[in-house]
Amino acid sequence: MISLRILIVDDEKSQREMLGDFLSKKGYRVETAGSGEEALKKYEGGNFEIALLDQKMPGMDGIELLGRLKEIDPELQAILITAHGTVETAVKAMREGAYHYITKPIVNLDELLELIRRAGEKHFLLKENKILKEELKENLGDFSIIGDSKAMRKVLSTVSSVAAADTTILLTGESGTGKELVAHAIHGKSPRAENRFVTINCAAIPENLLESELFGHTKGAFTGATSTREGKFSMADHGTLFLDEIGEIPVNIQVKLLRAIEEKSFEKVGGNTPINVDVRIIAATNRDLRAEMEKGNFREDLFYRLNVINLELPPLRDRREDIMPLVDHYAEHFSRKLNKKVSGITPEAKDLLLRYPWPGNVRELVNVIERAIVLLRGDVIDASDLPLEVEEKPARADKYFTEGEIPSIQEVEREHIKKTLDFTDWNFNKTADILGIHRNTLRLKIKEYNLSKPE
Repeated sequence: MISLRILIVDDEKSQREMLGDFLSKKGYRVETAGSGEEALKKYEGGNFEIALLDQKMPGMDGIELLGRLKEIDPELQAILITAHGTVETAVKAMREGAYHYITKPIVNLDELLELIRRAGEKHFLLKENKILKEELKENLGDFSIIGDSKAMRKVLSTVSSVAAADTTILLTGESGTGKELVAHAIHGKSPRAENRFVTINCAAIPENLLESELFGHTKGAFTGATSTREGKFSMADHGTLFLDEIGEIPVNIQVKLLRAIEEKSFEKVGGNTPINVDVRIIAATNRDLRAEMEKGNFREDLFYRLNVINLELPPLRDRREDIMPLVDHYAEHFSRKLNKKVSGITPEAKDLLLRYPWPGNVRELVNVIERAIVLLRGDVIDASDLPLEVEEKPARADKYFTEGEIPSIQEVEREHIKKTLDFTDWNFNKTADILGIHRNTLRLKIKEYNLSKPE
């Protein structure tokens, strides 16, 4: 469980020191301030889940401070400390967004601890909902890691090996191969699984806003910065930060990013107070970062800091035995989502899907299946239901012979069966499925052509 960060604001030194010592001994991370103005400065240097605010202070009182803090962080849960425990004070505090109030002198410390516990639960619930909504906007759909090919078994084995080690990981591979899925899987198997997984697409954010997105900004840091804002690093504290399209980050921001990763500390844009975080970094790119380094577009020190563990995801054309399981999975998903009955796929449609080169990889396959089901006229996916690009751009057939050496049909069949068996690592069910023949027929062909699994 994350240790709650509590800001205590009280103009009485003895009161705030007493509360600070007591809550620190209970395992909370505590900072104190003697005025509303000091509290606002403290908030620029770090974020808090709970604020204990004295209602009556010289200058800015607790209720005014509460309003200012809620502008900075709407999820902040504040408990007002008042010497005047009237209904009027309580109602006003609640209207301004206070979680609750408690009267002073605080005699019942157990009551205070219970209030803090419940306020902390509410804070994390609100924060989690906010993060999930942001992720939902960026999510392309209900993606799952599907595949039992040799290439994907290797990927999943590596995921299991590196998840527990709290080290930086660089995921490489073509667009649409499922790098974000793998990042989610690593986070889900790690000790950080109960905490946040925060994503930032570095290519989707304008250069002048990217630094603010990563590290946050203070009020007035630049034109349009009307309030203090939390960055992705802060949001991912105690969790995992996924830096997608890391190769798109401008060189001038790479320096600050390197420092944040190495020191687990940074300053907001416009701020000068270090903010410490505990974040695991997983980065992804479809670029050749070594080539980008040679061009001067990517810092060498940042590359080696990210590339502690490198995991390359195979393109879909290199794991064709996973195509039909992926098609079946997403056909079922979209049939539920679109409330359409889909009972199967014709051999012609299946053949097109298996022969297509899939330049967009799994992401393209998902889009093809969704479109097919949207336009489906019956309950079986046919070749005519697939996008025109799939029909017009089949993959080039492998050449089993050179020009002038035309083999017999039997020789072509033998070679094709052998290549398919080797491709599936001699998995009879998958081979028969790809070839469109019965498993028993496959066994007869293996015997007829005297085929055997290579040592």
